[in-house]
Amino acid sequence: MLAGPLDWGDPVIVASGSAFYLYSTQPLPWVHVPVEIGRSGGSWGAVEDALPVLPPWAQSGATWSPEVHRFGDRWVLYFAAQIQGTVPAVHCIGDAVADAPTGPFLAAATPFICQRSLGGSIDPRVSMSPSGSPYLVWKSDNNSDSAKYGTPMIWIQRLSSGGLGLLGSPTPIFTPDRAWQDSLVEAPDLVTTRGRTWLFYSAGAGYWAADYAIGVARCAGPLGPCADTGDRPLVASSAWGAGPGEESVFSSGGHYWLVYNSSFSADGSTARPIAIDALTFGTGAPTISP
Repeated sequence: MLAGPLDWGDPVIVASGSAFYLYSTQPLPWVHVPVEIGRSGGSWGAVEDALPVLPPWAQSGATWSPEVHRFGDRWVLYFAAQIQGTVPAVHCIGDAVADAPTGPFLAAATPFICQRSLGGSIDPRVSMSPSGSPYLVWKSDNNSDSAKYGTPMIWIQRLSSGGLGLLGSPTPIFTPDRAWQDSLVEAPDLVTTRGRTWLFYSAGAGYWAADYAIGVARCAGPLGPCADTGDRPLVASSAWGAGPGEESVFSSGGHYWLVYNSSFSADGSTARPIAIDALTFGTGAPTISP
């Protein structure tokens, strides 16, 4: 488990060469997209800002859920940020490019995905199909005002080969339909392995609640649709912590790992530590080993 005095929400780990890069939601007002480098023994370096300059549409102090992926010799950062001046706040997804995983990333001048009619768009993750085509999966942020926009959904759309364009139309692949989900699904990550596609997600009252948990759904293919295989989450509150969630999946050395916040943060007042569990794909649903 990784812990510290700051609130490390929405953790993502990217493996490249002998190094690991840890990104998270903004824990400091002067760091838009924090990144730390780790090389061995669970030791992480100093916090750097991968996105030192925000695009003109983004309001400072509200940068969420970063995702970083390599396309050829270039790295692309996807992130959610609040649209300037929106009350209540509306977040949309931006994109930025760099020559290295630590940046500095240069953001596009306009949002990449912005479903204003659905309350906004957050939680981007890159997914690779078995044929090697890249896709972006994300959440429409309907619950930013559920009375107005309704129930959030998970969406997917194909990316261009360089990761900076969208092809075709967005497709909804998952909505909440279990009691424990409390009409909320978010933090999607889509993984295809051993001939099967799985959607990992978080659900519950919210990231700040003890009933927040991590679920996994079986998908018909890389473009869904996806459906739960049971009535219980994959990771729920336990002795390890209350309200686990905001997960992502990464692979290294032929193994898969689940990285997530192992306990909730009450309105940001308590630091969310990061946990990493081994993830196993067999004949049935995925399992974890803390």
